[in-house]
Amino acid sequence: MKDSYRLYRRAVDDVWKGWWVSWPLSARVELGQVLENADGRVRPAGVLSDRGIAFTSRPGTPHNDYTYDTQGSASVRFKAAGVAADGFTALAVADFGAQVTFEKDDAVLVVYRGLTESGVSDVRSLAAALVRRGWDDWDGTLLAVTDVVSAASGTVLTAAEAGAVAELRLQAGAGQAQLGLADLASRASVAGRRRLGLEWLGTDSTPFFRVVRLRKNWFGKVTKDYGPRQPGRGAAPVPVPPVLLEEAQDDPQVVLETVSADEQPAEGLTEPA
Repeated sequence: MKDSYRLYRRAVDDVWKGWWVSWPLSARVELGQVLENADGRVRPAGVLSDRGIAFTSRPGTPHNDYTYDTQGSASVRFKAAGVAADGFTALAVADFGAQVTFEKDDAVLVVYRGLTESGVSDVRSLAAALVRRGWDDWDGTLLAVTDVVSAASGTVLTAAEAGAVAELRLQAGAGQAQLGLADLASRASVAGRRRLGLEWLGTDSTPFFRVVRLRKNWFGKVTKDYGPRQPGRGAAPVPVPPVLLEEAQDDPQVVLETVSADEQPAEGLTEPA
């Protein structure tokens, strides 16, 4: 079976290209969280407020439910509660559920419901605040989470071999008319499995997020113009030059860059040592 992260990353890139993904899938990311990306690993490094950086968030924006099925390779059969159904071996007659069968190996099924996107509302102020910290102790390994997509529930399954099967027990009362793929994330649980690879079902997750950092050439410019930073004294024994703050306020993209998803390590978030 191919690497689970690569399979999942490739699957969600159809809609979420450019976004980082929470990995492992159970990992939660918060708006305003600080991450350290160093030595091929990403570690939690506190939150912006711990570093004296305040920010405001914009109201959450709802998104449509997200579903992905590798080239239609996953077939789904639903089973009504109180009805016996041929081919179901793990679900009881009383259960309401579904059977997912994968025709191909390395196929992926991704379903998220109740998606809401939140983000930093004033990027100009954030850019200026990071410049102030960059003048002192914020370096090029630190990332700030500026956008987060949360999900009320989700289901992610991959096939280790062709013919993989999962039987899911679905929440009673989810509505048994006109069922579709999105219903597989209705607080489901796996009742039976065969030849599955990755298997994750969860609630209140944060599957996608964006991060920014101070541009690497910004640090080079500051060093060239003002000298190397000195611990406890900033880049030089003088206050932050107003021109740097004005530059950040006028055009945040001059000092900030969104970090490409290609830079996200496959190992995902690791705990600090």
